[in-house]
Amino acid sequence: MQLPPFDLNDMVHEPSDEQLEDLMEAVAAEARRHAEAARAQLMVRLRAEITAIRLPSRREA
Repeated sequence: MQLPPFDLNDMVHEPSDEQLEDLMEAVAAEARRHAEAARAQLMVRLRAEITAIRLPSRREA
């Protein structure tokens, strides 16, 4: 069931519990997407930095 949109700034008409629940789920899903993108970007940078480190060869150690 699609609920009608609502305005959080509307002081006269409060959103229903279902609308608030949908909003909270949408916010949580967006936060998960942002967190996953940040985690992936961090891993790319971390791998690049690890790859850039020149480890001594076994003969030098």
